[in-house]
Amino acid sequence: MSPERLLELLQTLIPWAVGAAIAATAYRLVPRLAPIVRLLPGRPRVRLPPDRVPEAWREVVGRNVPLAARLSGPDRERLLRLMQVFVREVPMEGVGLEITGEIRVTVAALACLALLDLEYPRYPTLRRILVYPGVFQPRRVPSLGVGEIYHEPGATLGEAWTGGIVVLAWESCLVSSLDPDDGRNVVLHEFAHVLDGENGAMDGVPVLERTGALRAWRAALRSAYDREVAAVLAGDGEPPVHPYGATSRAEFFAVVTEEFFERPVSLRQKLPEFYAELCRFYRRDPAGTA
Repeated sequence: MSPERLLELLQTLIPWAVGAAIAATAYRLVPRLAPIVRLLPGRPRVRLPPDRVPEAWREVVGRNVPLAARLSGPDRERLLRLMQVFVREVPMEGVGLEITGEIRVTVAALACLALLDLEYPRYPTLRRILVYPGVFQPRRVPSLGVGEIYHEPGATLGEAWTGGIVVLAWESCLVSSLDPDDGRNVVLHEFAHVLDGENGAMDGVPVLERTGALRAWRAALRSAYDREVAAVLAGDGEPPVHPYGATSRAEFFAVVTEEFFERPVSLRQKLPEFYAELCRFYRRDPAGTA
């Protein structure tokens, strides 16, 4: 190849390569920057719609989301207004089932319950929700390290991906929602993962809005998680929360979030320091109104 031809080729390829590198960098950074932009001072808050809430929505929430009955009247109204924004902004697709109004409203109510006192929008990286009729087989193959062997994953009730996808099993969502006292709620669990992953990593440390809050959160999380793991490994006593919480700090945060909204008094007794951090994060104290 002649030097002239090589120079011409480089002049063609370099702009393309630079553009591709910028695009790739932006793709990686946008999920991390979204929560930072959300916290910038002076950014206008989302105005909740003044539209009339359909009566059918109230009926579905009253029937399928008994946790909403624990809210005050104004909080229930705010929940319904948040749901209107959520339903408008977040696509929901059925996989092997039709997305009915009941499914859409139930999932939206539980997802927005965690946001009730947070500044909305609080799921900036969420792109869509996939809903299966029942338990499903994960289709993704995890990245394996050297010497690790791939094992076919078992059926699951839900997943939250860092790419902005939440996958739910509708039957499990409904069953777990109808019992508000068992400390298990599939939708709250998966959307806790979404909150956790706002900064680009699911590690049990969500984006904290208070200045200087990170050190206190990490200390309380480490202490509570260590207690959970020690109790599960010992096998001779009851861990503070469901044993699945010992899987990782990310799963611990999700499991503790379920307990926080469903069994707050018990959680406050077992993990008082971390319960206090959760109150500051979610901006409410459900044990105080239980």
